[in-house]
Amino acid sequence: MSCKHHRPWLVVLGFAVWAGGAAAQTPWDPKFTNPKPAADDLILPLPCGAAMAFRAVAVPAGIEPLDDRAIQLGTPDAELGFNEYQRGAFLAAPFPGANGVRVFYIGKYTVTRDQYEAVMNPSCPQPSLRGRVAQADISWFDAVDFTEKMSSWLLTHAADKLPQRDEALAFVRLPTEEEWEYAARGGVAVSESDYLAPTWPMPEGPERYAIAGAGMADGKAQQVGQLLPNPLGLYDMLGNVEQWVLEPYRLNRVGRLQGMAGGFVARGASYATPIEELRTSMRTEIPPFDAAKKQPTRLAFVGFRVVLSTVAGGGVRDVARLRQAFDALQHSRTGASLDPVAMLAQLRQQTPNIELRRGLDVVAAALSSEARARTDARAQAVRADLNAASALAYIVWRVQQLIKVQQQGLNDPYNQAPENAALLARIRGSIAANQTEQQTALDAYTGLLRQVIADGAFENVSAQATVVTQEMAARADRRRRFVDVAVAHLRTLEQGKPLANDAVLQAINAVP
Repeated sequence: MSCKHHRPWLVVLGFAVWAGGAAAQTPWDPKFTNPKPAADDLILPLPCGAAMAFRAVAVPAGIEPLDDRAIQLGTPDAELGFNEYQRGAFLAAPFPGANGVRVFYIGKYTVTRDQYEAVMNPSCPQPSLRGRVAQADISWFDAVDFTEKMSSWLLTHAADKLPQRDEALAFVRLPTEEEWEYAARGGVAVSESDYLAPTWPMPEGPERYAIAGAGMADGKAQQVGQLLPNPLGLYDMLGNVEQWVLEPYRLNRVGRLQGMAGGFVARGASYATPIEELRTSMRTEIPPFDAAKKQPTRLAFVGFRVVLSTVAGGGVRDVARLRQAFDALQHSRTGASLDPVAMLAQLRQQTPNIELRRGLDVVAAALSSEARARTDARAQAVRADLNAASALAYIVWRVQQLIKVQQQGLNDPYNQAPENAALLARIRGSIAANQTEQQTALDAYTGLLRQVIADGAFENVSAQATVVTQEMAARADRRRRFVDVAVAHLRTLEQGKPLANDAVLQAINAVP
């Protein structure tokens, strides 16, 4: 028998030895795979004893299966308009996380040379600091191939370590643009104003967070994890190498993506980007193929990181839940005595004309979409109102704590001595000023709650209060203690009962 007939057997045997043997390799020193470890990292094994670290990204959005979160992407700078202009998008996450908030997992670092070789090459690399350099000079197709091979290996050798949604196990893929930018900005770990800023907060200066600009990288990719992370514990989200994302590039048509799909998208900056130009909205269209080389485009400043995701629809038993959730959304009509979609459905059943039926279906779909958009807008408005109410309640509470301290000073026997009369006068004046400030905040608080009831938005309050509390918990915001107080006061107003200022003040000040 010729050697030619042996080759398929040898290839299969070689792969089996690699795949099986790789699972049994001695784990690498974490300095090669997770140089900046954190207690809440998710660590997944790779072939050859390698590993990869992930960070959970919380996406507070509610508890229903079709709930998602409205987010902002891009920049308001019109000079960057057709590429990066600000637009709205929606994001949801698959996996259960802390406090009932769903999360997705994104690579803590960009994929390194050693990690890439461990997954893609049957010959295991020897881990080294040089191998900790960000993998670059690969095409979008190479990156997708990596995610396929990594997913297959994990499902074979480490399925018990994968996150899952019900019975659906995670798989590896490139991040979407929405996932990448939301994570780069800091998600709900930062305030809304910091989220909308060109970059996440960088108090030590951008050069401590991003390998970018002259003198930072010697014109080539560097080791990952050398500098400081963003607020979610992610390294090199800007600088070092740009990062492939999943979907094709689309132009921006003044606040929304234009309809034509183009090349592939790389996000973030690289070592070649001037440091003063760093921004999380940065996106680059890269042609899939290099016409001169007649092969997929590979650039020395473009690499990638990966996310863990799972199927959106779930298993067979999830179909009923999804259908129920969809029907509830389709027919939600706040304040409407008649449901026009239901009326159109009834008219459709009574109409024998096929063309007319199709026309009625188009109208019903348009009405459902418009109603859903209005419902989403109301939900976002309620969240904003609850945020504002909790902020006002927190001001009332903090001023009350200050007044208590000042009153203690007023009653201090030492301060009541005749020679301290001027000091007592200043304390009394300060107490009066604080009481005025407290009353102003209290009036604004009750006025805001009355407006929520007047707008007929109370039915959205409980669900949106859960989302707001989750958001605040994710960034340890002390205002979250007052969300339940605001909801209780809204419930009082909804029942037609008055809000007495003394009772409101007492409820707020009872918060520990």
